[in-house]
This record gives sequence, structure tokens and C-alpha cells, in this order.
Amino acid sequence: MSLPDSPPSSLPQLFWSRTVYIVAIVTFVLLWMFTWSWQDGPIVPTDQRDSEATNHYAAKIDLLVDLPKNKQLCTSDTYNNGQWVKKPIQLEAETAAAVEKAVKYHCAWNFPHKCYRRNNEGGEFDRARHILDYQWKPKKCELVPFDANKLSAYIADHPLLFVGDSINQLEFESMACLLGEKLYNPPGDTNITGGNQNMWASQLVHENKLQVQGAVSLAYLRSDYLVRLDDFKLLDPMDEEGYVIGKGSNYPWKHALSRFHHIVLNTGPHWHTDKKWGPHESDEEMVAAYRKAMKVVFDHLIENLTPVQRVWIRSTPYGHLKCSQYTEPSKVPHVPQRKPGEYQWDMHVKFDEVWKDLIEEYADDRVKFFNISSMANLRGDAHSRPDSDCLHTCLPGPVDDWNKLLFSEIAREAARIP
Repeated sequence: MSLPDSPPSSLPQLFWSRTVYIVAIVTFVLLWMFTWSWQDGPIVPTDQRDSEATNHYAAKIDLLVDLPKNKQLCTSDTYNNGQWVKKPIQLEAETAAAVEKAVKYHCAWNFPHKCYRRNNEGGEFDRARHILDYQWKPKKCELVPFDANKLSAYIADHPLLFVGDSINQLEFESMACLLGEKLYNPPGDTNITGGNQNMWASQLVHENKLQVQGAVSLAYLRSDYLVRLDDFKLLDPMDEEGYVIGKGSNYPWKHALSRFHHIVLNTGPHWHTDKKWGPHESDEEMVAAYRKAMKVVFDHLIENLTPVQRVWIRSTPYGHLKCSQYTEPSKVPHVPQRKPGEYQWDMHVKFDEVWKDLIEEYADDRVKFFNISSMANLRGDAHSRPDSDCLHTCLPGPVDDWNKLLFSEIAREAARIP
């Protein structure tokens, strides 16, 4: 028995017509919902949306603050055109607690560069206090005014990651202290190390995200070279770190990128002339190796960053030989001359030029150069331990100005991203 070419007339015909009509309407609605859901990214189950690791599916960014109107806002380059101006800090008492209150630091834990807490070392408190008597003032621009509460709330949903050597760790520690009133240690394992039990990570989570499994708001991963020196590979979590020059750690970091909207990268001070780069142990061989390695990093960033992610390549300031001789900011920089004890600090500007060239070559707005060197290179007086550590600086101190600049950069970028 064959089926008719069309449904019979009367009541069955009416039923058939209505069925076709309903199916068409339902199909249209489902197609519309599917298309709309992909405007901001694919549909993600509710339990996954609650995970910090999937926050980039939203593919959108929020406004950090309203930008000041009728103001010439600084870029990192224009901000560095200025000077350190003396404006003595006012303390309620000559105590560490009074220093923290004056600079609005909230970080109870100790770390090596909290110079103001060295009460048992003669003169260190006064030296640390005097470091704070100077503020950086740009000549022809203004920053977006720093607001710690707004930034800490913002990175709860748009996390911030620092990757690099101990100078980036220093900037992370500064930011953690500035925002620490609302940030806490995560209550459980966030797996930011990718499961590598031998790798440590510094991480904090905003109070609003304490109940979100795996949430991280602010983090630092140690990677002195960003790549493995043996083969310039970007390491996976279980890879061996390979050859290193001197002391340090070269942990993997690429696995964590997708969890952060804002990333600050740097490497430089641990790079030295070495037979790893060529038989002559020359500067030219080292810079060529550095360029090759950073191109690997840059290629990975360009291929894997989402449209809303932003990476800042922080410049590398140099240290100051025999830094105990400096008692206030310099008017002009004292450029390293490759003397013994300067650890090839003169090469830092060469490393910065490599990054600038790559940024210009690729012309991708998601990766930007973050210049802090001009103002930092004038602070020979602010180093952590004259004369044994003349590269790192005391906290609080000039590094806080780096983070106030970073706040302004994030605010400007957030205003530009639709």
C-alpha cells in the first residue's frame, strides 16, 4: 500500500497544516536562540560558568572606571617623562603599622623587600621611610586615579597574572599589598600549577569569589626565562625546566593564560652571556638567542589570546652599583658601564628593544609594551639591601608607582574593548 502524495482533505488535512506550522515556528525560535547565544560566546553549562577557568567564554569585558574627561591621560611612555618630587610622608607614629596605614598597604605576611619591617637592623626603618618621601610626577599627562577597591573587585571577574622573574614577583607583591584588604588565600587547590606538585604559585582570590571552586583573582608564576633554554620550548606543567644560568626557577606558565584577562610578562636579568648561546659568549650571541626565544613567546600569545585579553611586556630597569651611595632620587640616570658587580645590567635596554621590535612587527593591540624603566632607573636610593642587593627595591616604594600606571592602563583598555 503506497502513501498518498499529499494528506487527505477535511480534518486530517487541517491537523497536518497546523503541525507543519508549529514545527516551523519552533525551529525558527530554536535557531534564533542558538544564533543569539553565540554573539558573546558558546553556551556554557551553569556549573562551568561558575568556574574561574571558563571566564573567557563570556568574550566581553567590563568598564573598570569612568575615564576622566578633559584630561591628557598618560601612556606608559608619556608617564615616564617626568621627575621624582619630594613630598614627605606623614606618619602617625614611627612604626611599621603606621607606614602600612599611610600607604594603604594590607599584607600581613612578610617577604624579603619589606625594608620598613627591619627594626633590628640599624637605620633601615628610617631609610625605608625616606624612600616614600618622593612621588613620581609626569610632566604633561595624568593617570586614571588609582582606586584599590575598584581594582580588586574588577580582577575578581577579570583576573590579573604576573609571569617572570623576581622583579615581576616584586610587582605582584606590591599589587597584593595595595589590594590586600579584599583579597585572601584561596580556600582550596586552584590547580594554577597544572598539577605540578614541585611548582609553587603565589595567588589570591577576592572575597566575593571565595566560594567559587578554583577561583583566582591575582597570581604570580615564576619563570626566569619564559622558555626552556635547551630548546626554547614553552613548558607544559610536567616538563623539566632544563638548563638555567645561576640561581632561579623556570616554571611553566602557558597553561594558565586562559584563566586571566590581564597578564604582565617580563624576563631579562637572568639572561647572561653563556656558551649556551654560542662559542664566543658574546653579547651578540645572547641577544640573538633572546630574540629567538621571545619570538616563540610572542607567536604563542598571538595565536592563543582571546580578543579581550591584554598582555603588557614590562620593561627591565637596571640596578645601581654600590647603591648605598644614593640617598635620594637622581636627576639623570646613572647608566651601567659593565663593571664588575653590575651583572650585565647594561643589556636590559637591549632586551627591551627586542620586545619593542616584535610588538611593532606584529602590530597586535592585545600585546603592549609597559615602560617603567625611565622612572625606575632614577631610584638608586630605593634598593632593597645596599650594597648586597642593588637591583630589587624596597616595598612600599617606586614599584607601587608601576602598579598605579598599570591600573591606568587596564582602565584605558577596558574602556576601548566593546
